[in-house]
Amino acid sequence: MNIDVEHGYPSFENRDLFVDLGEHIAFYRKRANLTQQALADRVNITRAYLSRIETPNSSQSFSLELLFNISRELKVPLKYFFEPFPTPGKSVSMK
Repeated sequence: MNIDVEHGYPSFENRDLFVDLGEHIAFYRKRANLTQQALADRVNITRAYLSRIETPNSSQSFSLELLFNISRELKVPLKYFFEPFPTPGKSVSMK
């Protein structure tokens, strides 16, 4: 992956992947009734950094380590961050 070293943003070809991941993180965070600050505290990042990750018009890159930690804290299997959003009423369980 090519990273814009000056800004820390992913290359154009990976931008949509980071945007989609951020939207999924926001969805599952809200579903868990957590604020950005609460989740950020649990995974040891700043609320501002989490906000940049979740913002739909942003493509903030982040590590797999952070994604693993977010998945664990939200009790959402990692694969769900790469699938279409669940339909209403469908439960998500960590397995």
